[in-house]
Amino acid sequence: MDNPYDQVAYRTFPRRQTHPDRLAAIALFFGMKPAPPTACRVLEIGCGDGANLIPLAYYLPESRFTGIDLAAGPVAAAGAMAAELAVHNIDLRVADLRHLSARDGEFDYIFAHGLYSWIPADVRDRLLAVCRQCLAPQGVAFVSYNVYPGRYPRQMIREILLYHTRTLVDPAQRIAAARRLLEQLDHPEARSLMEQGDDVLFHDDLAPVNDPVWFREFAAHAQRHGLQYLGEADSHNTFEQVAGEAVNVIEREQYVDFLNLRRFRQTLLCRAEIPLDRVTGAARMDEFLFSENKRARRIRAHQPEPVFAEEPVEAIAQALHDTAPLPARFEELIPYAGNAELLREILFALLSSGCVNLHVHDFPCQETVTERPCASRLARYQAAGGGNVTNACHIPVELDAVARRLVGLLDGTRTHQQIARELSRTAGMPSPRDVRRYLPASLDWLARMALLEG
Repeated sequence: MDNPYDQVAYRTFPRRQTHPDRLAAIALFFGMKPAPPTACRVLEIGCGDGANLIPLAYYLPESRFTGIDLAAGPVAAAGAMAAELAVHNIDLRVADLRHLSARDGEFDYIFAHGLYSWIPADVRDRLLAVCRQCLAPQGVAFVSYNVYPGRYPRQMIREILLYHTRTLVDPAQRIAAARRLLEQLDHPEARSLMEQGDDVLFHDDLAPVNDPVWFREFAAHAQRHGLQYLGEADSHNTFEQVAGEAVNVIEREQYVDFLNLRRFRQTLLCRAEIPLDRVTGAARMDEFLFSENKRARRIRAHQPEPVFAEEPVEAIAQALHDTAPLPARFEELIPYAGNAELLREILFALLSSGCVNLHVHDFPCQETVTERPCASRLARYQAAGGGNVTNACHIPVELDAVARRLVGLLDGTRTHQQIARELSRTAGMPSPRDVRRYLPASLDWLARMALLEG
């Protein structure tokens, strides 16, 4: 039988939460000694068409990447992309995770996004077994999955759709029938599903398996395989409550899910025997870099408000906004606080309230526009395909048609004048004079978006 991911292509995207920088930073924060992003071994289980893994391999050329997937079509597309970009530090292959073992090597970081909830129980069991067997002693595994209680409403709609399409075999017919029924359902989850692409509807909600779990069940499952809960890949979910005395972290996280009606988790695991430092403070802020968290939220009412003058906090927040998406080093932020000690306290407060992201990696890119600007080969390849492009920080950047054409011209051989002249020849472009006038600002924006390289 054809693999459903060969029948209906599933769009994949770069996921910043899986970047080794993010995983290493969280591991270091809790007392581990993770492998540096610039020299690590990565395994992605369910790599699809490589949209997440290939950009990582491109920007981290000294690290090694392995991606496996059951669907031959997406793996072939990933292989073609890697070959076109001359990315040689990656191994992409069609393989079944049930056949993986320690013989396949040791990995510092393992990703399994969108897999745990969508595979049968015995395969879920094997997934966590593989994480234990293949994870380096100081390694981190990323596993995402649906959770209760927040998933209950979506599960209700899913069961309705499964019943409604139970006699249909053809994917296109199932999708069309599901959409016709969704149009008649007066429910926010139904409206949300109508806004999703056919690939998401088919693979996520019409899939034969989609089993949410309670967080406590997932944690217990991981523990049976010699793994322990480390944290969440999203900064605003990991560092909110790091201050204060040690508590039962599993119990606390379960109640966080209750209170927030959480529906999805991106959990980080490590080996059970690793001692973790759950009680940490501001003293170690010097070890990290920091970036603005665009999903930042105000400190909740039940959390103590940090006692700081408003001016340095606003100055630091503005500095992080100005450098985004790139992170800023601790030393670079000292002038905004006035002294290092105050900066430590402010950054720790911002971190524990979910307002900043933590980093250990200084992302390589050209931050200023040179005489002959050069967009990354990855960005030029993706722009030519008409889709979003991935920047050095592993963030998708949306470009309009003109910007995609501009990126395609930035191969490092053209001066600004030559770029303007060629860009003005594109159908629908303004006059050459207007193109020359707006070009500097456009190039500056591409540099700020971490899309240029030296």
